[in-house]
Amino acid sequence: MPTNPLTGLDLTDEQITQAWVYVLGRYLVVRQEHIDLAEPDVDYNILKHNPPVLAGTGAGSAPTFVNPNLDVVYSEAWIAVDENTPAILEVPPVPAGTYYTAQIVDEWAEIVQNVNDRTLPDHPNGTYALCLTGSDPQMPEDAYRIDLPSKKAKLLTRVQIVDDVDNAVALQHRFAVASSGTPAVDPVIDLPAFTNTAPAASALFDHSRLRRAMAAPDRSGRGPGMIPLLNALSDYVEADPANAAALDEFVHTTAFPRFLYLMTHLSEAHNGWTSTGDRDGFGDDVGFRTAANFAGIWWNSASEAIYFPLQTDAAGVEPAGGTLYRQRFAPGDGPGDHVDGYWSLTVYAYPSMMLVPNPAARYEVSYRSRLTLDGDGGFTLVYATERPPEVAEENWLPLPPAGERFTAILRTYLPRPEVRTGAWTPPAIVAET
Repeated sequence: MPTNPLTGLDLTDEQITQAWVYVLGRYLVVRQEHIDLAEPDVDYNILKHNPPVLAGTGAGSAPTFVNPNLDVVYSEAWIAVDENTPAILEVPPVPAGTYYTAQIVDEWAEIVQNVNDRTLPDHPNGTYALCLTGSDPQMPEDAYRIDLPSKKAKLLTRVQIVDDVDNAVALQHRFAVASSGTPAVDPVIDLPAFTNTAPAASALFDHSRLRRAMAAPDRSGRGPGMIPLLNALSDYVEADPANAAALDEFVHTTAFPRFLYLMTHLSEAHNGWTSTGDRDGFGDDVGFRTAANFAGIWWNSASEAIYFPLQTDAAGVEPAGGTLYRQRFAPGDGPGDHVDGYWSLTVYAYPSMMLVPNPAARYEVSYRSRLTLDGDGGFTLVYATERPPEVAEENWLPLPPAGERFTAILRTYLPRPEVRTGAWTPPAIVAET
């Protein structure tokens, strides 16, 4: 039977949880805007070229940001436009066989457009004008117009590293962004800092903050049903500091654990792995949207990539450091046999989604790894805190210390139909006893 966990608030625990999860998805984008713009020399309509995230003993310490991707060099920019001022994106020609995309997302992280040779085969490179929907600004004659639903968006360009980091970096730096003028830019919504282990709660429902956050158009169609819940929570928080404290306690003891459960049950697990699924947008699944923004913001569509997050071992037990696990891929059934692009498998601490620091600076295996094959042509990966001496280093994925939870993400780029339909999933990891 539904309960009313907060005295004086006529909402059930399920309604409160739904409202918090819904609006958290928006604030995760705002948080990232704060983080990005706090960096030196970063501003709107300036493309920041990030250095490659390298592995190996010469790579230095593990990156200290959530869910880093080691397969690509990527650049990013916050785009700002207004009715008279588009932003201009330049995409260079990319050699055939090298994966690339310029992904544009809105203020909820919903995909607006991927620019590449698959989505725009008649305009895979060149000049693009990013314009506010409904505007009629001056733009370059040869520009391909892309409409943005609001005055801000996020751009991420990704270029596959392949075997030559220097070539990938040189290509990365040929992408460019500029503004056609000086757009009127709204300041970033003020937001107290929070982390994935201690997310914000009542602060998300401040009247002024919530009004500004909800001004961003939401394509999910769920907004009208959520607005009454959000307003009720906002009024409740504003009425009394004790109410804010009660909501904080409810989120941390009830809503947040439910959300973490949701993250691990977004799809049916097969062999202990779930999938981000065959979807090319969030649709009305705001739970998935928030989970994607939480675990690895700037999720992309299934036509570009499908991710498989690890949930349990073969026995259904949540994996943790201190145990040795083996994962066997049969001949002709490795990830590379089921993609038209490439693949990687990376281990992360859970729930922080940070890389696991280790002396060898090893964080993933991928299509670039020189794996030692089994006698029949398949291969076995070993997950362990310390590498067993008989295991080739390229086949080893380091784990955190004993008892500390971890997860892994298998990324498949340009997945084939059997991946998109779920007919193929990664094999289970098997704990040695």
